Amino acid sequence: MWKTFQRNLVAGFLFLLPAIATIYVLQLLFSIIDNFLGPFITDVLRVMRVVSVEEGGLYFLGVYTPFTERLVGIGFIFTLILVAWIGAVKRKGTKEEAFTGVDRFFRKVPVVNYIYGTVDQLINAFTQERSSFQKVVMVEYPRKGVYTLGFLTGETKGEVQRITQKDSINVFLPTTPNPTSGWLVIVPLEDVTILTMSVEEGLKFIISGGVVVPPDKAKELNEEFNEQQKAEKEKLFKDFVVNVRKHRKGDLDGRRKDIDS
Repeated sequence: MWKTFQRNLVAGFLFLLPAIATIYVLQLLFSIIDNFLGPFITDVLRVMRVVSVEEGGLYFLGVYTPFTERLVGIGFIFTLILVAWIGAVKRKGTKEEAFTGVDRFFRKVPVVNYIYGTVDQLINAFTQERSSFQKVVMVEYPRKGVYTLGFLTGETKGEVQRITQKDSINVFLPTTPNPTSGWLVIVPLEDVTILTMSVEEGLKFIISGGVVVPPDKAKELNEEFNEQQKAEKEKLFKDFVVNVRKHRKGDLDGRRKDIDS
């Protein structure tokens, strides 16, 4: 009884852990950002007379709020607006000198440059480099019987294709857990197995060291197809039984009419 309860407790905890961790991180970020900018934004709104203090309470545009020191959430909302504005400027391609200056500054500061560079590489792995990866493939590398996951980056052309005299493709083989480093291999098309998993799933599989295993889409589709076939066969069988019964009933009714006549 007690062992069963322990197993159920562990299973429930493992199931809820991702949700708990997500809520905790979001709450922590909200508290840090809001506590940092909230008082400053509230003071600015006081100067602009958007916020007023009366009898120990804060009034926003004359409306009473349950807050006393700062408007809770105003700092977080301002941060979201600021980040969205920076993203819009970045996408338009303006103020590139300012972005380059910020990037250069963080890369020159000791210790900070290591953290900044690592995070930047991970972001590039999921954004810029992902766009150049077309498919997830599997090749026998570094020897026969051992398989390595890679990403199809394009068809081999030019001098390399002419020398190999084979239809080959360019495959990038990333390292674990940092997929931004790796090496390029030219593989004959006949020696490449193209997988059904997406590029995102392939990146997660590589970064996690094989812990996060993507679902087998082909197997799921095959099972779904088999279930559909089974359902259609059952429906056809039921329709067939119904038609046979109707036919038999029609024959019996016809015989009865013949007997009566």
